[in-house]
Amino acid sequence: MIQKIKSNLLAGIATIVPLALTVYVLQVTIELTIWIGGTVAEPLERFVNVTFPGFGLLSSLVGLLIVFLALFVFGGLARNVFGKRVVKWVEGIFKKIPLVDSIYGTTKQLIETISGSNNDSFKKVVYIEYPRKGMWTLGFVTSESTNQANEEFYHLFVPTTPNPTSGFFLIIAKEDTTPADIDVEEAFRMIVSSGIVGNHKNSIVK
Repeated sequence: MIQKIKSNLLAGIATIVPLALTVYVLQVTIELTIWIGGTVAEPLERFVNVTFPGFGLLSSLVGLLIVFLALFVFGGLARNVFGKRVVKWVEGIFKKIPLVDSIYGTTKQLIETISGSNNDSFKKVVYIEYPRKGMWTLGFVTSESTNQANEEFYHLFVPTTPNPTSGFFLIIAKEDTTPADIDVEEAFRMIVSSGIVGNHKNSIVK
């Protein structure tokens, strides 16, 4: 009983905390955009008639543009050699702090998954009958293999929903899969939204 309670609590933390942190980051981004927009609006008041209806929207758009450019520049720096070393150094600090390491790691995986920035290892998307015949789910092809009889297999990652950072690893014969006419990013959007967002037509043949 105690073990079940502990498992449920850990599962709840692993699910809720990354989502809550993501919402918090979005909230901070919006507040930062509004603050920057207000800061930019002050000097603009000298040159623009602030009474016209679109002034508030204009300042907000300018703030959003500045935040976007800052994220773009920071992302570019994080992808070069020096930037990667700095990021790894910061991640190394986080990994040494209990609880923070798991929260940071899960949140990073979740954001990378949703944004599609960490999908290079997924070659394509297929449908498979899982967990039983007659029920279908999406699987991401990570690799391929053959057995001694030269029969071909897919290595699949089958994520859970709405948290795709966990899932199952399956090895399945190619003939037991159906190609999905969607790309990796669209498939992830479907999984995160529990099927609400995404293509409402599929290539499944019963």
